[in-house]
Amino acid sequence: MGGGKKSAPKPAKELESGKKEAPKKEVTKASTTILIDPKVVDQIKKEVSKMKFVTPYQIYSKYNLKYSISKDILESLTKQGILKPVKSGRRLDIYMPAA
Repeated sequence: MGGGKKSAPKPAKELESGKKEAPKKEVTKASTTILIDPKVVDQIKKEVSKMKFVTPYQIYSKYNLKYSISKDILESLTKQGILKPVKSGRRLDIYMPAA
């Protein structure tokens, strides 16, 4: 009845003996380390203790840092006991001063 013919896939062509595959180049990622001035971190510690709540966006916008760095700073302040996490979600973390 009406179906079309199905053909088997053709085997891949073998490399000719005269041609060789080019060696693959190794890809290395450059590791970047960003150093933050300790004065900025101390200033953030002082400001954070006066605020009702803190989000990474507030630190990001006020101190002109990368968003990921502001998140890291707030996490380190949490480990030090200066902040405590109030709510944490996939996109937003909210912190309050511990004391």
